[in-house]
Amino acid sequence: MSHVFRASYQESSKNTSEEELKKILDQPKWQTVDIKITHEDLLENIAFLNDAVVLRQSSAGVPLMTTTAIYGPIRPSTKVALTPGDGTGVRLVKENCVDGSLIKQLVDLESQAPEPKKSNAITVHANWVSSKDGGTLPNLDSAANVFGSTGSLYVNEKAVVLPVLDVDHPDYHQTLAFYGAKLLMPEEEFCMGFNKILFGVEYKTTFPDYITDYAMSPSGGGGLFVEHHPFPHIFLPRPTEDGQVFCEAKVTLGHKVINPADNIPKIIFTTFRVPSDGSALAIKPSTIHNDSFTNGRLAVFVANTAADTVAFRETSPFTNISVMDNE
Repeated sequence: MSHVFRASYQESSKNTSEEELKKILDQPKWQTVDIKITHEDLLENIAFLNDAVVLRQSSAGVPLMTTTAIYGPIRPSTKVALTPGDGTGVRLVKENCVDGSLIKQLVDLESQAPEPKKSNAITVHANWVSSKDGGTLPNLDSAANVFGSTGSLYVNEKAVVLPVLDVDHPDYHQTLAFYGAKLLMPEEEFCMGFNKILFGVEYKTTFPDYITDYAMSPSGGGGLFVEHHPFPHIFLPRPTEDGQVFCEAKVTLGHKVINPADNIPKIIFTTFRVPSDGSALAIKPSTIHNDSFTNGRLAVFVANTAADTVAFRETSPFTNISVMDNE
């Protein structure tokens, strides 16, 4: 979630006092947050979590993305299950997990998966220029990227239409595997296999206004973002309850074309709908992704590391991008 260097990437030697914590929690962006984690975890990780909590507004001051909850955590070496709506949202199964890790499973899936069928993906001519390599976008909203600076993805296309695969599509799971991803079933137990703590930060996004009035704004997000980072992500839609739909989640995944024959950089993209039944979408470290086409409440599990985030660009935000949605 973007939504490259931050001070909170560094392990702080300074303890946060209760008075300092209160000042942080008094900020407007925290007023919508349902804190499900323990006070101890909040206090110990507040610098990182304060960066992850955002309030993104249109130029008219209309909230288009708010932070609505914090879940977890998923600690290193533990076996867990996701339990949205119950306790901290993460159930500890075992303290010391000896099973194979979810990350290894995702890496293995990617290594064995064929390239997607042409109807299930789009190949985009695009050159990824990170912020550290000179692609930094100036004058963006300070809340535009929870990971820091935003670079540029220079697109050489007239239009980009992202195919959308629903969970009942016959190629859904095989196509996910190509991107190093899989769907976790409701309350499926797993060992993450990552060496840092992860928290689930839930964002409520207003679609399509978030894209048109914030993400595409030169002074907002600077363009639709994609990113990758050294930690795994889990995308968990707020489950539907008693017929009330809280989230319609669409997650776009990308895969750089390795050694293209014409030496022109390309990225393959597919958008996946994630069911709101307690299922979650897990992706391996370094998988390219975006979740901006989501409407409603989506929890994203994040760790305190750097990330490489870029925005679709020409000489200004690349706006001719959409999803091929049958709904």
